[in-house]
Amino acid sequence: MNDIRLHAVEGANLVSKADCGKLVKIFRSQSQTHQIFIIGPLRESPLELGVLLPFAQKHDEKLWSELEKRFSLWTESVETLLSPQAGAKVLERIKQGFANIEDLLRAVWLVEDISYGSHRFIDTLVSSWIADICCHFFIAEGITSDLMDFQTAFQLEEVKSESLFVYGQLPQAEKTDPQEGISEYAASLLGGKLKAQGVTFWNSTSLLRNANIAEVPSALVIPSLSYSEATELSFFGAPIVHPQALLPAIKESIDVQLRWWGDVRSKGTVISMHGDDKVPNRVKGFSIIPEVALINVEGAGMSGVIGIASRLFTAMRQASISVILISQASSEYSICFAVPQAQAELACATARKAFAHELEDHLIQSIEGKNDCAILAAVGEQMTGQAGVAGKFFSSLGKAGVNVIAIAQGSSETNISAVIKGEDSKKALRALHARFFLSKQALSVGLIGPGSIGGTLLDQISSETVRLKDQFGLDIHIRGIANSRKMLLDQDGIDLATWRERFASEAIPLDLPLFVKHIGATYFPHSLLVDCTTSSSLAKEYVNWMEKGIHVITPNKKAGTAPYAYYNSLFDTCLRTGKRFLYETTVGAGLPVICTLKDLVQTGDRVHRIEGIVSGTLAWLFNQYDGSVPFSNLVRQAKEMGYTEPDPRDDLSGMDVGRKSVILAREMGYKVEVDDIPIQSLVPEHLKNASLVEFMEHLEELDQPIMDLYEQAKGRNEKLRYVGVVDEEGKCRASLESFPLQHPFAQATGTDNVICYTTDRYLTQPLVIKGPGAGRDVTAGGVFSDILRLAAYLGARI
Repeated sequence: MNDIRLHAVEGANLVSKADCGKLVKIFRSQSQTHQIFIIGPLRESPLELGVLLPFAQKHDEKLWSELEKRFSLWTESVETLLSPQAGAKVLERIKQGFANIEDLLRAVWLVEDISYGSHRFIDTLVSSWIADICCHFFIAEGITSDLMDFQTAFQLEEVKSESLFVYGQLPQAEKTDPQEGISEYAASLLGGKLKAQGVTFWNSTSLLRNANIAEVPSALVIPSLSYSEATELSFFGAPIVHPQALLPAIKESIDVQLRWWGDVRSKGTVISMHGDDKVPNRVKGFSIIPEVALINVEGAGMSGVIGIASRLFTAMRQASISVILISQASSEYSICFAVPQAQAELACATARKAFAHELEDHLIQSIEGKNDCAILAAVGEQMTGQAGVAGKFFSSLGKAGVNVIAIAQGSSETNISAVIKGEDSKKALRALHARFFLSKQALSVGLIGPGSIGGTLLDQISSETVRLKDQFGLDIHIRGIANSRKMLLDQDGIDLATWRERFASEAIPLDLPLFVKHIGATYFPHSLLVDCTTSSSLAKEYVNWMEKGIHVITPNKKAGTAPYAYYNSLFDTCLRTGKRFLYETTVGAGLPVICTLKDLVQTGDRVHRIEGIVSGTLAWLFNQYDGSVPFSNLVRQAKEMGYTEPDPRDDLSGMDVGRKSVILAREMGYKVEVDDIPIQSLVPEHLKNASLVEFMEHLEELDQPIMDLYEQAKGRNEKLRYVGVVDEEGKCRASLESFPLQHPFAQATGTDNVICYTTDRYLTQPLVIKGPGAGRDVTAGGVFSDILRLAAYLGARI
């Protein structure tokens, strides 16, 4: 192989200063000493001149103003790209070229006909101008450069300059669209002639991905393909693979690189003789042929009769019907084949005519067509001889609820094809992509309530995402964020570094059913909704979400303390669907309160009593209170520090402690309702329904009752603490009590939660859990821990 690389580049990609600069960067990024750029015809550009031919044919007077306009554009382009000295030489060529084109247009005006040669003449002339501009641009960058037409370049024995720009009448492969891959075939042909190291096809459409990105937003770029794999994918509609353009390179075993002009940093896809056998995926990509009809010919009289298939497909060929796929039962009772839907009626009529005698004698029972189908194909050379690939393919479709109508697979096993309903195409592609290419621990996550705790959780996930994926294979995609008014959705996942800015500028009005449907997308292996609100209405949706296949994690206590019938249905749904409901942070924030209780109960330890300081707010108030400062002052201070709810009565009522006690009691298996337990409120009765302003104005009314209780406790050498209690009969209470100085509750400080478990195993000395029980960081961290518990359950290496 010679130290040469060829590039096929569309003319429209080389007419601006930015594009020429990009081409220089491409040149300098390559290792080859010599690089040849084959310039394709200029299309879809204001500088295009071939579009003027119809004006001349129709005697449209706008022709001359359009011609003048384009001459001005070309002049401006040259003056922008090149120095005055270099530009003058190029402009002289362009002026002469425009004069020749004007003569051609006048001839077309007279004869009122556009010949194929007219288009070729203009294409050659325009591509020569682009080559001339690029050549001078490279020279100005210190790169030796030359230009020549393709016929001259094809006679070269060696390339002397660092860069060479080739223009002119480029050869075309047989049986190809005249507008498709012209420069690609020429580059492949010249590359084979020069024994080049490689050829790069630059397209303006996209990178080659393992599925259509419009159908599967998380589709990945295919790093490598074999020649046969590329050919298979092109047949099934891969838009940037032109198999005819590959033929000369295949003949000389030259690697072809498919790259996208829109992202020159991406290496794209390398097509070689055998591809890269080190790539872990046996399947390289999936593709769909839409708008297909399936024709079914069946009858007992076909079995064992020689020539049936031959007669059928000969008739199709004679009617110029394209048969895309064939499937036949081994019993020979039926043959089905797929054709473009536009040819369905003709195919049925042709088959009925060919087998008119058999139909009349009932040897063939029916010839029917089924419209609105699609062919789904999996392509991969490494599928050959690998057990389980087909099973994985069809089981994935089955789990996604996609019915397979017909199947075809060649003995080479490079391709597995299935006919499905057209309406199932997107669902099928996404299911297969998730099964074959996404991490098995990929999580589609939606977060509701991006406030203090939810926002902190997103920040924590953002800082750990890369580590979790690299070390444990856990791939977290935050695909939706919502509050009570609006939502932000993203197909692949929101960049958590900028989620606040995007939520502020891009969020749309909240549509909760749409949000849930988006997060529960079937093309992700697992879906999760995280509810960081205190909403009762959202808590009532958890069963519905799990029925849809979505796991639920929450610090919201409302579901755990809902009427027992709903609570019971929640866990019944977990068992029936296999979906998880995790709620560790509903008691004790980030402390391992519930998981410890679960472990005790599930390992057979008998729990006699649970008592705990489980309100961070009340813990702080009574840890601070020593009688020297009025209790009302401490409440105001706690509110200013953000320790209380916006309305401190939500904390002082004791309801929070009561709810947490119910959650713990239910965890022990007791049927307890919040309304059934005694809860001591610290709020005077006449202030319970007062306005917040009025309550705060009368806050001093709490001082004397608290002082009296404090003095009584002090007299007993005890300290006041507000606690929740669950006894061995499941009876709960939430009240202000006093404890000896040596008791763990009396030794708590700050916002510490302290939970004591008295069990058969921990009878003489209770098991004590102690630590911060409030704060957004620890609560968000507890929710994050639940996410990791879910991931471990789903198979992550955590």
